[in-house]
Amino acid sequence: MIDFLEGEVVELTENSVVLAVNGVGYRVAISKATVEALRGQTGPVKIYTHLHYTPNDLALYGFATPEERQLFELLISVSGVGPKVAMGILSATTPQYFAEAILQNRRDLLEDLKGVGRKTAERLIVELKEKIAQIPLRGEPTLTPVTTQEELAIKALTRSLGFSEHEARRAVARAKATGATTTEELVKKALALLS
Repeated sequence: MIDFLEGEVVELTENSVVLAVNGVGYRVAISKATVEALRGQTGPVKIYTHLHYTPNDLALYGFATPEERQLFELLISVSGVGPKVAMGILSATTPQYFAEAILQNRRDLLEDLKGVGRKTAERLIVELKEKIAQIPLRGEPTLTPVTTQEELAIKALTRSLGFSEHEARRAVARAKATGATTTEELVKKALALLS
């Protein structure tokens, strides 16, 4: 297995990076979090990798941190969750937020993630609850108590307007800090902040 790659970024897109390592260019599928971590980097960068093999496909997935890779590997261990769905989950939320949703049995929050329906959300909770607590995730807790208006605003931003859960929660929290209280005010101010 290729544990990590270290080299120069040749090309960076929304979901992949080409890394030049000793004269070889490796195209690696990455999450939005890893894209953000790599954006603007100069000099050699290091990404942690997972080589996924099936009889019809060979793909290399990359992550900014070992914890993100570990979460990816846990996700693909769940029945019905493949690498593309796992990368979609990692792109739509933070590892901390996802872990807290699992630990708090928040199926509703998991269902908001692209590619995750009711049955998949239930399987994720059942199969990952004990395992996810073993991953040392960095960062502050993200599931702060929210009002019904805030939850509706977050759902409007994620389901109707296509923002990630992480972006929506952060924007709604900032909108609330400006004094917005109704769902409509929260969505309007959050949209202004996201623009």
